[in-house]
Amino acid sequence: MPHRTKFLSLLAVSLLLFACSNAPKVSISERQFGDAKNNIQSSDFKAALDNLSGAIKSTNDEAVRQQAILLRTALVTALADADEQMAEAYHLGAKQPAAQSQIGSFYSERSDYNNAARAYLMEAMQLVMDQRAKLVAPVAIEIAFPGFTGGTDQTLATIKSGRLVSDNERVRAENQLGRNCLAHVLAGLAGNEQDLNKGREIYAAGKVDVDPRVYLIVLSDDFLRIGAMFDARGVNDPNRFRTVNQVVEGNLEVATKLLAAKPDKDLEARVKKMQADCDKCLKKLGA
Repeated sequence: MPHRTKFLSLLAVSLLLFACSNAPKVSISERQFGDAKNNIQSSDFKAALDNLSGAIKSTNDEAVRQQAILLRTALVTALADADEQMAEAYHLGAKQPAAQSQIGSFYSERSDYNNAARAYLMEAMQLVMDQRAKLVAPVAIEIAFPGFTGGTDQTLATIKSGRLVSDNERVRAENQLGRNCLAHVLAGLAGNEQDLNKGREIYAAGKVDVDPRVYLIVLSDDFLRIGAMFDARGVNDPNRFRTVNQVVEGNLEVATKLLAAKPDKDLEARVKKMQADCDKCLKKLGA
């Protein structure tokens, strides 16, 4: 009897090893892409960017590569937006009487967030420029929709009132803004940027096919909105403000060609308005 028990145990181990050896092997890039999506779900955005970068560089699967580029572009756009909003909160807070004894800290935080927003925005625009000539077919993306919140964040309200917050409170508000902004970008790519609840429903249903026309138009709209940080009312950096508008103009030229092949009146109207806004801004900047 003991020999039979030992035999059965060895047989079970052998079968397990055989099953493991015959299981589909997951490539490094697939693992990195999966880890990146898990990182985003847990709001570890820096780790997500590292894993997305690794997946983009290591994969031989063009579909995985396109998904990773799309998700990285969406994420850095969202992080640029979140950091710009944090910078604006400290900018507004510095103007309040309550901040005068600590005004240096307010401007230091504002500068740090502005620098981060600028770096993320420049990367997002470069990613789109590198891909826009290749945009033909929709790119499918599957990801858990970020947990977004509505209304005013109390920590941001505190900062805007001229009072500093703890590092833990600041990081919590920063991460929540990141989730909110990513939800906005992802919903926009699914064609529902004005309705985050609908966006969540769309992503919960499975893979989302991102239309290249929508991709260019929605991200360009975000670039213009975030890029307003460079105007005279913000950090007053006319060269970068000019760059933002020039990049968007290039995006819209590609979008116009795609719309000629597959017309959509609503998208065409958005393109014309953005083109007019860019032309007006560039003329003002002397470009």
